[in-house]
Order: sequence, then C-alpha cells, then structure tokens
Amino acid sequence: MRDPLAPPRLATRLLRRCLPGPRGGEISDDLAELFALKHDQHGRLRARLRYWLDVLSICARRHLHERPSHPTAPGFIMWKNYWATARRHALRHKGYTLVNLVGLAAGLAVCLLIALYLQDERRYDRFHEHADQTYHVVRHTPTEGADATINYSAANVLRADYPEVAAATRLFRHWEQPLLAQGATGFVEPAFFFADSSFFAVFSGFELLRGDPATALATPYAIVLTEAAAQKYFGNRDPIGQTLQYNGSHTFTVTGILAEIPATSHIRPDFVASLATLPQVVFDRVFEAWGVFHTYVVLHPDANPARLAAAYTEATFQQPGRRSPTTVTLLPLTDVRHATHLGNPLGPTVAPGYLQLLGGLGLLILLIACINYMNLATARSMQRAREVGLRKVVGARRGQLLGQFFAEAVLLAGAAFVLALALAYVLLPVVNELTDKALALTVPFVLLGAALAVGVGLLAGSYPALHLARFQPVQVLKGTFQASSSGKLLRRTLVVAQFAASVMLLVGALGIYQQLAYVQHADLGFDQAHVVVVPVQGQALRMQAATFRAVWEQQPAVARVGITGSAYPGKTHSPGHRLRRVGQAEEEAYVSAYRNWVDAGYLETLDVSLVAGRMFAADHAADGQTVVLNETAVRVLGWPSPEAALGETVLLSDGEHTLVGVVADFNFASLHHTIAPLALTPTTFPTNFLIRVRPGGLPETVATLRTGWQQVAADQPFTYTFLDQRVQALYEADQRWGQVIGYATLLALLVACLGLFGLAAFTAEQRTKEIGVRKVLGATVPGVMVLLAKEFLLLVGVAFLLAVPLGYAAMQRWLAGFAYHAEPGLGLFLIAAVLVGAIACLTVSTQALRVALTNPVEALRHE
Repeated sequence: MRDPLAPPRLATRLLRRCLPGPRGGEISDDLAELFALKHDQHGRLRARLRYWLDVLSICARRHLHERPSHPTAPGFIMWKNYWATARRHALRHKGYTLVNLVGLAAGLAVCLLIALYLQDERRYDRFHEHADQTYHVVRHTPTEGADATINYSAANVLRADYPEVAAATRLFRHWEQPLLAQGATGFVEPAFFFADSSFFAVFSGFELLRGDPATALATPYAIVLTEAAAQKYFGNRDPIGQTLQYNGSHTFTVTGILAEIPATSHIRPDFVASLATLPQVVFDRVFEAWGVFHTYVVLHPDANPARLAAAYTEATFQQPGRRSPTTVTLLPLTDVRHATHLGNPLGPTVAPGYLQLLGGLGLLILLIACINYMNLATARSMQRAREVGLRKVVGARRGQLLGQFFAEAVLLAGAAFVLALALAYVLLPVVNELTDKALALTVPFVLLGAALAVGVGLLAGSYPALHLARFQPVQVLKGTFQASSSGKLLRRTLVVAQFAASVMLLVGALGIYQQLAYVQHADLGFDQAHVVVVPVQGQALRMQAATFRAVWEQQPAVARVGITGSAYPGKTHSPGHRLRRVGQAEEEAYVSAYRNWVDAGYLETLDVSLVAGRMFAADHAADGQTVVLNETAVRVLGWPSPEAALGETVLLSDGEHTLVGVVADFNFASLHHTIAPLALTPTTFPTNFLIRVRPGGLPETVATLRTGWQQVAADQPFTYTFLDQRVQALYEADQRWGQVIGYATLLALLVACLGLFGLAAFTAEQRTKEIGVRKVLGATVPGVMVLLAKEFLLLVGVAFLLAVPLGYAAMQRWLAGFAYHAEPGLGLFLIAAVLVGAIACLTVSTQALRVALTNPVEALRHE
C-alpha cells in the first residue's frame, strides 16, 4: 500500500529526469520532507499542489538555464541578477546599509590619505638621476653617535684615492641666518647653503634654468638662487650678473637660476653660494674645522659602499700610532630623510617608526570598519536564512550563493569608495596643513584605491558569505534552523577586538597629550617667558653690540640683556667638543661636551643660578681664558663637588681654560635628551641678543626694541623671535603626531560606535516581542534598558581590560624617546575608562530607550 505521506510519483520522476545525479536526489529528498511537513499542517491536497508547483518551478529553471544562447549570456545575466539583487537588498535595509557605508567610507578615506603620505615619504630624493648610487658620508663616535658632518678633506680624499667614487661634493649650512639685501630690499634667509662646484653633478635633479651647472659655483662670491628668490629680490629684472649684499659686508654675484626645488628633497635651498667664499664670510680657518661639512659621494654601479667605508675608516682613523674610535659609514641618499639618529641633519627628518605607526593606524581603522560589516551581516543571518534555503531548493549552487553575497559586499565597498574619495578630497587641505606637504589625488592613485576597495569588499564579505552559504535548506524551511553559538561568539569577539583597538589608541593619545602638557610646564632650569631673541647679522653690526645693549638697557620695559653666540635654549649648541682636566693625559679622560660662547649677562637673563664661583667679568679680556661648566660636566670630570673644581684648569679644543664658575644644570636641549656636559666661554663673536622684558604691553615693548635698533642700524631690518616659541618648536613633531593620533582615535571610536549602534539596533529589533511581553508583565523602562545594554557594555568592559596593558606598553615605548617624561598614572586610565564607557552607553542606550518606550500592543498585536 502506498505511503500517504509520499509525494506524487509522476512529479518525482519528472524532477529526477530534469536533475539527474546526486544533486537531483538531494533536492528530491528535501522536497519529500517538505511534503510530509505540509501534509501534517494543511492536508494532502494542498501538500500535493505545493509539491507540483515546486517541481515545475525547478524544472522550468533548469530548462531555461540549458537553452542555447550567446556564450557569454548566462554569466552576464547571472552577474546582472547578482547586482540587481544586491541593490534591492541595500535599498530595502537603509539603516543597515548606511551604517556599513559610513564605516567603510571612513576607513577607506583614512587609508587613502595615509597611503598618499607614505607614498610621498617614499619618493624622497629619488628624482636625482643617480639617487640609488649616491651616499651621505656619516661619522660615528662613541660619545656623539652618528653625525652627518665630517672634515673638509674627506671629499678630496675619497675622490682622489678611491676609484669606486665617481663624484663627490660638500655642503655647508651656516649656524646663523644671513641677512641678504639688494638695494633697499633685505631679508633674513634661513635656507642659505654653500656648495662645491660639483654640486650639480651629484644632485642632477636640481635643474638650472639659467647658467652653466659646471661653472655656476666655480668662482668665489658666486651665488645661485631659485626663481622665487630671484623674483623677491629683482622683480622682473634679469638677475644674472646682479649682486646681493651678504650681511652688509660681502657682495655675491648671481650666476644661475634654480628651478623650483621638488618638495621631496631633504635639501631645500633658496640660495647656494660657492664654497670657495667660505673663509672670507665665516672665518679664515673654516676648512681646518672638524665636523662641519656635509659630504655626498656618487659611486660606480658595481661599487660596494660598506667595503669603501671600511677602507676609508682604516686608512684615515686607524693608522698605526693614531688609532681613533671614529668610524665612517655611507648612508644611502634615499634614506637620509628617515635617519633621525643623525646629528646636524640638513633638513627635518621623520622616524621610520612613525611611518609604520601611521600605516598601522590606517589598517586598524579599516579593519574596524570591516569588522562592523561582518558583525552586522552575520547578526542578520537569521533574516536571510529563508532566502538561502529557498535558493538552494530551487537549484542554487554554493558558488552562486557565494557570488551573490560577495557581489553585495563589493557593491557596498564600491559605493563607500566613491564617498571616501569625496571625503579625502575635502580633508586633503587639512592633511596638507598638518603635515606641511602638498599631497594631491592622482588618477593612478585613485585606480589603486579602487582596487583596494574591491579587496576590502571581498575581505569584509568573506565570512558572511561563507557563513550564509552553508545553511541547510531543510532546517531553514522547516523552521528548525537556529543561529549557531559560534557565530554569536565570533560577533562578541569582533566587538571586543575593535573596541580594544580603539581603547589602545585612546590611551596612547591621552599619554601623548599628558607628555606634551608636561613639556610645556616642566621646570627646565631657566625661565623662558618674556625673553625676546634678536639676531645680529654681519661683522659691522657685531662691532656695535655694546651700543645696542646700552640703548636697550635704558628702556624701562627691558629688565636684562644678555649676549650669546649662535646657540641658546631651543637652538642647537655646538656639540662634540673634547673636554678634560689638565693633568690627565689618557685618551679616556676626555668627555664630549657642548659649548657656547656667552657674555656675563647670559645666565642672569635666563634666570639660571650659579652653584659655585662666578660668571665672567664684564671685561672679557681681563678674565683671560676662563670657562664656566655645568654641574654635569663637573661630575663626569671627576670632581667631588662644584667648589672643589673652582680654580682648576680644563682643556678645550682652543687651549687651556681656568674654571671660574659652576652653573646649575638646565635643559639647553630638548627633554628628549639628558642634560649633557656644557662649557660656557666668553664670547668674541656676538650673534644673538637675549632681552628679558617686563610682563605686560608686549606689542609696545617690541616697538620700543625696534626703535632702539633703528637708532643704531637704521638701514638694517629688525628681526626677532620669542624664546618660549623656540623651545616649543623642539616638540613640533611630537605635537603633530599627537594630533594625528588624536584624530585617528576619534575616527576609530566613531567607526566602532557605528558598528555597536547597528548591532544594538538589530538586537533591539529581534527582541521587540520579548520586550513587549516583559512590559505587559510589569517590566519598567530602566529595567528594559539595562537588559538590552548590559551585554554590550560587558563586551566594552572586557575590551578595556585587554587594551589597558597593551596601551600602557606602547605608551612606555614612545615615552622612552624622552629622557624626562611624565609617568602615566591611574588617572589617565580612569579618564579613558569613563570616556569609552560614556560613548558606549550613549550609543547603546539610544536604541534601548527606543525599544523600551515602544507600546507593547504594537509588538504583540499579531500574536
């Protein structure tokens, strides 16, 4: 007797004929189970009718799929259907789509901007013809570390004695900023260099628009300037053959015009003068000075730079009877920009660690956005389970389902990329101002960004597609399918991961701001407030230093006036001076010290106290060869106390000096470095005035100083800066990176909260009926809100506990770059906890409150 629960035989044979093989058998068995289920629920007639409709539908689809057509038509139609379905799905679920769209767009925009920055950094100095064969000669000593300068003769020796060297050149950048004038037009020029005649042979990327590269710098008092500089001084006149006054006492003749220097050059001169002029404008023995010239060499393609550097070190510093700890290495030109370990660099440098950090931030924010998509897609899997079941019943294969879900992810990523491009275009001026660059979106870069967006779509859609495609149709259509616990665990894990990353960024940003606040308020050992720095250019003005002092000291607004050489706090002191006590002849008795040349009023102007002895006499000549050391120098030289050192003799590079005073330690360099030994000697070459003014009425005081200047030097421009500004400039890079970390943290929290908002909204929607029942049974609005919010807040709490030790370790690593820094205390982590908790509460509570206030009648009306 035939089983009454068996489906019609004719329909079953038709199905197996249309779909031969195991696939047809699987679908036939699935339909048979559905027939039995419908028979129990609705009776045999309705079950038979439904079975026939399903079989005919499957057979019709099979027939249409096998109809002959153009070879590309089935695939084209299939993908067209994928995109149409994806578009309809996105429009039908606007809230879900908006959350994912904004998150992915933010992540892609950040990645685009960071990639632009990293690409620009990678291009530094690569525009020269022989950039891969050009090297910077670097000197290393145990006391000074790596230094970018070496002696004058190094270039000559390398060029003459080593056949591997094809060309060599030297650069010199004066420690003072010269005053250039043409008639009544005069400016202080910071980007002024001296260079060999071989400068353009080594740096071929610097194009001369006018003049001969081989001879433009061959003669004394020759100068080459950029187009912008020529326009500033000569207007529309032909600059070739014209003259410029250097510090009012030397005349340079223009021999060439430089094209605009590329922004990706670590050397950015506005003026390049011939090196042969140097003894006349600096001092006559400058070519004998050690460690003041930047030397670059171009090697032949088959040369070994490491072997050459070792041979030069051996021949120059390791001669028998004259062994020295100094060594020489060759640094590739393309790495100079990122050689932050170099002393005396010619331009600003960027640490590779910061670039890695920046790239990591971009990827981290993009990963958080991808996690949002995965979370929301898998959370909505129950809603799409019936769709997957029906597609499988009517013949959809696993590959087709994967294609559908990947199409949805790529379509969303494409739309996010368009939005990200617009966002990046709007933010680009802000980024350029923050990084001091001129970044621009180009067509090749946009195409690479589009490829990245496709990759992001495939990555973000991978897990949801694989998760949804493995649903079993029988379980789905019977109503027995339930979301796996592994999917819920994965969503929780991803929420914890993205909030842990956000908390790490937040802790890092707060730590950076704490350190910058510490820097601003730390006791540096001197008073930087209300001190005006006035540079003096040219020998003629230096000869009138006493007159300037007398004029300014008569002003009621002026408290004290001091004179210094080229250095003062915030401006690099002269490093690498060998200092030792007389009577200790051993090489180990030398210590490396910084040196500055000052007058008797220098320390008083800075409010730095003497701990023993005295300062120089007002008449320097009466004091002879005297020196004042700081406490650190006295300690490393071995004296038991400052008082014990007074009257002793020390040896500096220019001879013996009597120690007349010991000054209290003060941070003349940045807080990145410990206080080093410092030697102060009487100045014979005044370069800067330090003027302490009384508080209040600063504009009027500066006007008074200008008037006093014009009484002595009416034909010279009055320039000034403030000491506290120079000190804060030491931390400009830290402030810039602090801003970058701060913006990245805000964006990461925003994207993470978008995902949390979407998950909370979905969870609230899924539990609407449960909430309705609870409210009917007496649940209160606060109780319902706590019920919905506690799971998410618990996840955020776990993320915070995981992120705190990691953030603390990362912050300690960054703080290791400061010799003096603030210790991150408990308050910093409490602030981070309160901020993250408040943001998460606000995000989740909006959805919890909306559901809690819903009328339970609306939720239970159809039950």
